[in-house]
Amino acid sequence: MQSFSKTQSGFFLVEVVVATALVATIIIFMLGLVQDIVKVSQASLERTQASYLLEEGEEAVKTIRDDAWTNISSINNGVNQYLAWNGTKWTFSSTDSPIGQFSRVVVFDSVYRDANDDITTSGGTVDTRTRKITVTVSWNTTTGTKTESLVFYIADIRT
Repeated sequence: MQSFSKTQSGFFLVEVVVATALVATIIIFMLGLVQDIVKVSQASLERTQASYLLEEGEEAVKTIRDDAWTNISSINNGVNQYLAWNGTKWTFSSTDSPIGQFSRVVVFDSVYRDANDDITTSGGTVDTRTRKITVTVSWNTTTGTKTESLVFYIADIRT
């Protein structure tokens, strides 16, 4: 039978302490990594939900346009509009109705065309059969407010 000397048992104790410290360091690192992964996953989920709300907003505006162009042409420029589902169809409302943590706003602007009938940002004449739409979705996070926007044009396709 072999007996351990004091030097050998002291060395064994040092090995145990070093191994414990190494395992603790790895566990702390892994916990931090998991926390970062959860944050990134949450941000990705929120951005995906915002993208779906933007697409839904675009489709809702098109549906309202298809119902009657006057629903689109009569809205003042720069005034916040909110989408509302009345049980059978989409409508515009002046009151925000958040979707969970998200808020969605629709803003209309006039479209101007130059002499070549191209859309222009300055000058030109107002095209009463086309509107510029900006749908913006915003939500609060632990790091502040996030926003995503979708800009598109919509035209009176029935005349």
